[in-house]
Amino acid sequence: MTPHPAQQTATTTTKRPSTALATISYANDNETDLMDNQRCDTDLAQTSASSPSADATLTDNLEEPSSNTFSLESFDYMKTVGTGTFGRVQLVRHTESNTFYALKTMSIKRVIESKQVEHVRNEKYILAKIKHPFIVVLQWATHTDRLICLLLEYCPGGELFQMMRKREKFDAKTAIFYASEVLLALDYLHHLDILYRDLKPENILLDCDGHVRLVDFGFAKETRERTFTLCGTVDYLAPEVVQNRGHHKASDWWALGILIYEMLAGYPPFYNQDQFVTYQKILSGKIDFPRYFDYAAKQLLRKLLNVDQQSRLGSARNGGDEIKREQWFVGVNWTDVIELKYKPPIRPVVANPGDTTNFDSYDETDLKMIPVATKYEIQLFKDF
Repeated sequence: MTPHPAQQTATTTTKRPSTALATISYANDNETDLMDNQRCDTDLAQTSASSPSADATLTDNLEEPSSNTFSLESFDYMKTVGTGTFGRVQLVRHTESNTFYALKTMSIKRVIESKQVEHVRNEKYILAKIKHPFIVVLQWATHTDRLICLLLEYCPGGELFQMMRKREKFDAKTAIFYASEVLLALDYLHHLDILYRDLKPENILLDCDGHVRLVDFGFAKETRERTFTLCGTVDYLAPEVVQNRGHHKASDWWALGILIYEMLAGYPPFYNQDQFVTYQKILSGKIDFPRYFDYAAKQLLRKLLNVDQQSRLGSARNGGDEIKREQWFVGVNWTDVIELKYKPPIRPVVANPGDTTNFDSYDETDLKMIPVATKYEIQLFKDF
């Protein structure tokens, strides 16, 4: 069977940039740092021994290193695993604990020149206040005279984006697994009045077991009101974002619908190489379903991809619960999802906790070459 033209393009193109804020493409930004590293160690050490139950927690009694032990000199800098307009993400190893982390560094001057100070401050503020098994953990934040630094958990499983490109599309069971974990993460954020605003496979990482982590909170915003910033990724923008009519939580649920469609089809529903045409298709709301989509999937997607945000599935006060009750999710035990009792359908190939083979390669650079900021510029990030 000849692939859909959008699928042919999607499987060969590079990662999709976000609109308005040139965020770092973070190919290695997952939560539960020490826990996941230790679980990888345990799994690899017991390849010839009997393993514990898949539901067992292997690290209940382990303690993470205190942030008091962190300084930029306390790490070995291993490899760049992501780059962007403002800086890069590096795999680092904490020498005292032998724990791997992802260090996201951004040039202070470039952030200011691009008028993204508020977005960067929001990212740190929001990550510092949230804790969820499917959202990346911020371990520590600091700044130098050149850089803003966020120390994040490192997960070696890679991006869901890369997994989708390798497999072209997922079967329903696999798509339901990932959608369920993402749904719970978004619902958690919404209960805290936080909009994520940049859901896409490139911003979903997998830990060494295959569970998801939402990363890159550069567009996230805490608000109870509508917001009007044009931000996100073109294929995932909701109609109200495109038209600048003000958007809220319903735009995240639209993006979930796009993600589900792309997982099942191998390409997003409104894709076109011409960005203007993509916008037109988004505003029309006309969805062409592949013949193999089942009834439950089509019904769910029609409701999530409703161009009227007031009528869109999930727009009500308890939107996440409304989506969970859809037929497509019948059979999902949501308590088991949050407790990580479902075995991931795809387990990433990971040789060791510091494995970087699931990420692209990047040219290395000397961070000392980044220009020094002025005292006034540094003061903008004094709480880092």
